[in-house]
Amino acid sequence: MSKGKNKYKPQKRYGSLKQEGMIIRGEFSMETAKWYVAAFIIAFHILPLVFLAFGDTGRQLLSTVCMTFLNPMIIFVAMLIYGMRIGFNFKMPIIATLIATLSIAMYYTDVNQEAYVYYTVLSTLVMFFVYGIFAYVSGLIGAFIKHFFI
Repeated sequence: MSKGKNKYKPQKRYGSLKQEGMIIRGEFSMETAKWYVAAFIIAFHILPLVFLAFGDTGRQLLSTVCMTFLNPMIIFVAMLIYGMRIGFNFKMPIIATLIATLSIAMYYTDVNQEAYVYYTVLSTLVMFFVYGIFAYVSGLIGAFIKHFFI
């Protein structure tokens, strides 16, 4: 047997994963993130106004459907697409979480009575962590998908 390379051993197959990493990291620039930020602002600050235009029924739908189902789904899908196109970075999930959390205190709670102030603060803090987890996990999944498919 010659001293050449063994054709049965993989050559540099796993070395690229160690050097590059499993999650592709992208550089944050506002040029690439502006459309995602605009989509988050529309989804979290314009869409609730449409629900509020329908009165009490719209307010009930807003607090039950949007805050618990629609908003996390929007965050997950948008950050997944962002992660697949650009890669993962720490700034975009923070921006998405802040935009989504600010809308909770503005649209989803009623602060006319003193008893609801505690509910406003508590629900905003809880949903801040929930939205943050959704944003980071979906950004990581998108970057992981980018590593294998692109």
